[in-house]
Amino acid sequence: MPIITATVAVATQSDIGKAIKDRIDQFSEGMPVLMNALDELKAVHPFIGVVVLAFKTVYTLEQKRRDNDKKIISLYVGMKDMMGALLLLKDVENDNVIAPDGSKIEDRLKSLVERTADDIKTCSNVCDAYVKKRLLAKVLLSPLWDMKLLDFVEIFATRRREFEFELTMHTSKGVDKANVKLEAIRKDLKEQMNVMKAVFEQLVSPEQKLLSDLVNAKGGVNVIRNNDKVLLDLEKTASKASSSPSVEGHRMHQANPGDADLEVGILREDILEDPNVAAEKNWVVFSRKFEAQKNQIIDELTLVVQRESDRVVQELKGKAHERLRDRSIHELWVEMGWRGNVKARHFVLALRDHYLEKLASDTEIVLGVDTSVIGSPTNPDAWAIKYIDVMWVPPILEAFDDDASGFITVTEVNRFTSSRPADWSLLCWLAFWAVGFKWSIIDYARKIEDLFAKMEGVRSVVLPPNREAVDRYLAYVWNTVHTLTAAVLSQPSSQSSGLDDHKRFKSYLEAEEARLGNNLRAVDYVIDGVDTLLLIAGAGRIEKTVFPLLYLLMKRHYEIMRIMRTKIPSMHELLEGVDGILFIRDAITYRVEDLTHNFSQQRLDPDKQFESFAFGIFKYCHNRSALWTADYILSLDPQITPYNDDNEDQNVQPGDVLNHGYKDDLSLDYSMYDGHSTDYIPNCGDVNPSMKDILGNWNGYFYDHDGGPSRVDSMLTFVLVPGEGKHDFKADIWSIKGRQTIAGSWSKGEDNVMQIKFKYKTVFSSTLWTPMFFDGRFDPERNALTGIWGFSTELESSGMAEFRRIQPRYLTVYPSIKELRDNKPRALWKFAISAVRGDIRREHWSWLYFSLRRDDRMAVVSLSVRYRWFGPPLSVEEIETRVAILWRLIPDDACFYDSKVDHIRAFTCVHEQLCDSCNGRIGGPRLFCLDCAIKSTEIYDNVDLCCTPQCVGARVTREDLEGVHEPSHKLVKVRTAVLSRNHGRAHTAACDAFARVEETCRKIAEFNSHPDEGTGPDKQKTSRFGTTSTKMPTKSEPDNDPSLPTCGKCKGRLSFPFWYCIFCQDDLYICDGCDAEGVPDLMRSSGKHTEEHHLIRCLAPEKMDDKDKAVLTERRLTSMESRLEGRLDGMQTQLDDLTGRMEDLTGRMGHLTGHTGDLTGRMGDLTGHIGDLNARIGNIEQLLHRLLGATEGRAA
Repeated sequence: MPIITATVAVATQSDIGKAIKDRIDQFSEGMPVLMNALDELKAVHPFIGVVVLAFKTVYTLEQKRRDNDKKIISLYVGMKDMMGALLLLKDVENDNVIAPDGSKIEDRLKSLVERTADDIKTCSNVCDAYVKKRLLAKVLLSPLWDMKLLDFVEIFATRRREFEFELTMHTSKGVDKANVKLEAIRKDLKEQMNVMKAVFEQLVSPEQKLLSDLVNAKGGVNVIRNNDKVLLDLEKTASKASSSPSVEGHRMHQANPGDADLEVGILREDILEDPNVAAEKNWVVFSRKFEAQKNQIIDELTLVVQRESDRVVQELKGKAHERLRDRSIHELWVEMGWRGNVKARHFVLALRDHYLEKLASDTEIVLGVDTSVIGSPTNPDAWAIKYIDVMWVPPILEAFDDDASGFITVTEVNRFTSSRPADWSLLCWLAFWAVGFKWSIIDYARKIEDLFAKMEGVRSVVLPPNREAVDRYLAYVWNTVHTLTAAVLSQPSSQSSGLDDHKRFKSYLEAEEARLGNNLRAVDYVIDGVDTLLLIAGAGRIEKTVFPLLYLLMKRHYEIMRIMRTKIPSMHELLEGVDGILFIRDAITYRVEDLTHNFSQQRLDPDKQFESFAFGIFKYCHNRSALWTADYILSLDPQITPYNDDNEDQNVQPGDVLNHGYKDDLSLDYSMYDGHSTDYIPNCGDVNPSMKDILGNWNGYFYDHDGGPSRVDSMLTFVLVPGEGKHDFKADIWSIKGRQTIAGSWSKGEDNVMQIKFKYKTVFSSTLWTPMFFDGRFDPERNALTGIWGFSTELESSGMAEFRRIQPRYLTVYPSIKELRDNKPRALWKFAISAVRGDIRREHWSWLYFSLRRDDRMAVVSLSVRYRWFGPPLSVEEIETRVAILWRLIPDDACFYDSKVDHIRAFTCVHEQLCDSCNGRIGGPRLFCLDCAIKSTEIYDNVDLCCTPQCVGARVTREDLEGVHEPSHKLVKVRTAVLSRNHGRAHTAACDAFARVEETCRKIAEFNSHPDEGTGPDKQKTSRFGTTSTKMPTKSEPDNDPSLPTCGKCKGRLSFPFWYCIFCQDDLYICDGCDAEGVPDLMRSSGKHTEEHHLIRCLAPEKMDDKDKAVLTERRLTSMESRLEGRLDGMQTQLDDLTGRMEDLTGRMGHLTGHTGDLTGRMGDLTGHIGDLNARIGNIEQLLHRLLGATEGRAA
């Protein structure tokens, strides 16, 4: 029974919801039979092929979704019922049968079939856009989405009746029934739609009901639209309640993480996005996906692979073994007497024995203890038998057992054998999963890490406006992908096959890579959900294809980065790539959750199982904290490959790679100052006279619901020109949101009043602004366009809008709708005075006029940068100041200032980190702490600060910190993005630098502490944290001790705090004042100092106030007294011992005195003997002289 008919039958009963639920739950039942019947009909009536193929395509795409929304399934039930009406064609033998009215069946149905195929595709696109929405968006805009979805319920019900009517008329059966009055049909359909509306209210998930109750408790949708805090709180609640992540939550281009104001804007864009706009935006991506799935279905129908070992399966309802396709496994299954399933380990071991016996009987071989084949001249697959071994049982088991249940079924066996290459034997296929798969993922993991090294190399040479996109890509993608590659590359690879065996697997790996590449190209490399991932990767375990898929995606992303060296693509190019990889992560998360559940059901320890399952690639996905520890992050020192264009493909063109176009440069937008924008009246030629009244230049505002100033935009200027259709128009429009386009239409309403409708949306912008809709009329008496605006076509909760042909400089002081309503005369007098005063100041070049323009420009640019991109979040007062300035800007200035804001963002390093003090996104210099330790149970995340004095001097507490971050901690300043991949290198270099500079800091502190240096109290003002943190940067003093270092830029004396470069080998010091001016352009002996060089903050050695000193002195005295008492006791003991020794020594000295007297007597005797000896010697000398004289006389 069709769903509508069944519903009407029980509409008066209380169990309507149950009846619908039963039909939804049974949706898949009977689908194979219906599909086969439609295929048979298509063979007889080829003209219905277009609608059958469309139905098959959207049904296959829907089956790929992990979470199926019951509202969506109810649409597919209606679609199924509609397609069932085509089965009446079975009574028509062929297309040439002529009906009584002379027509052929193809003539009657061809146009209807083609329209129905378009309806099916359109419906599937809307469903695709709906399921991608956040849970909060589905709740807040549920009336609009329900209306959009119910339209298709009505369309399919109408199409079904049209099919039945035409077929009944053609077959001449039940002509009386065919001649039903149209009014009766419409009445019946209206009743059915009322029932379906009631049913839709029951098809709400528990999470949606809970969130809807919270929305009502907060005051309803209208209140939430204008309350950012409530909106954020609800989104956090919805994220926790949602069972699966939304696509919008993944879209990196939708938000800059950490900027609270921008996050609210993105949330508002998503939840307030009109369903028609959402479907329109989704159409391009969905169409790619639809065509890719359709082509795969066509290929499956035309390509039938018949493998040599396959057997003909004739009996689908017979015994289990009769459904097996492979002959070898069929023989084994019958021989072992297995039924519907078998324990996985028993199956693999039996399969191994089966092949060993078969090979031994076919050829002369010699088996060693390792079962390796020594020789096999007749069997070319003999090399593979050595891998069907106990050692390789686990990977072979996993290849069969997709769900890791521990049992292998006939279906799993058929799936495994059917997936092998057509020219491969089953033995080779088993060998691949034993060893070839592991070899392939190790090879891909290395290639992926090499790509990261090359990406970091090209990152340094991309144009400045592209750096943020590259940094964000690497920040998100490396963390996700390295969780996989680290698990693979940490595994032992000793149990790998030889090089020759690896070559045997190469053909399959190349074919698989080509298949994935073709599927990626079919969707332009855009993965917008897990269902798209399954479309690309195919059926089966995600671990089979995750590594080649990541490699192919990252290769394309690398080519985008290469283009970024010379062009400026949209940020969405790389950020869509991030989305795709995050969806791969989601698929892995789902797989890990399923495996964890299965392991637990088998009473196995998941932690131990993931160590080896699929060669351990999921072990860190299961337990991320085991990898992302502080020790691991700080130990990383990855390779960076310098970019060399000569080594790259020279034939890559931007148009072949990019999906969103590009710019050649990013310059400030001066176009609105061309002198023609404000007063331009287009020459439109021959157009409808009524339309001429609205063509040309208009200026105005979007007001709030009460007619007062709103926060959504500044004054707008647009120039209307005719569009393509007779009642269509288009226009360029510019404001603080930049230069954009609008498209709209006009019509004549009641009393011949011209009605105007248009949509205002962004085209190419770094910021995605929420599309806005205007619905109003032309007032010829006031020469104005007046009406209402909103974020959806329904305009339920809207503000007022009015556009005039008044000059912008006058409109800035023109009263708002509310002011005119409250007191029109007073408001107009105020306007006249302000307008005249403004003209006088402008014409006389008043200083007040120019200073106000200057102040407004500086304020709105600064506040807009913080509002949209980076910096401390705006306070309530600052938000109001920005709105007030925007309200008095003319559109020309506002548009130029917007380009200035984008220019600042493009040439500023915008980090992924949030300031842990002000919670703003960090732009420009970033500080991170070396001293703060992360708890061992937490994932490593260092303390980050922006460079505002308040944040630098702040104490920070976080739950994951071991202690409190203090302003005296060691800080590192970086002006370029330091990714997690390189954080360890920077951290180590900074710690080494602090060690080098410690002695220098002590000497500078001693020199600066001398009272005769002549420095005032402000220069020497210190606290226990060194120099006061909130002090503005100051230049160095010119005088200095020659032995101490000076500022490398101004050459002045250093005072705390100052900075030290951790990379310049010749010790570069920079004073705080010079550092505040930016990176000094210095050529050093060790090379040029650049923004890539990180700095450490040097503080004075710790000083304490009197209270701290007293406490510390008391502690030191107590400790000293304790130590002194112990030492005194020891000294007394030593003194007593020394006294005893002295007394003993005195006695010995007495004996020594007696011995001295005896010695004196002996010395006297010795003196006498010496005198006698001297006399004798004198006599001998005289005798010698005489003897010498006598001898000389004789000689003469």
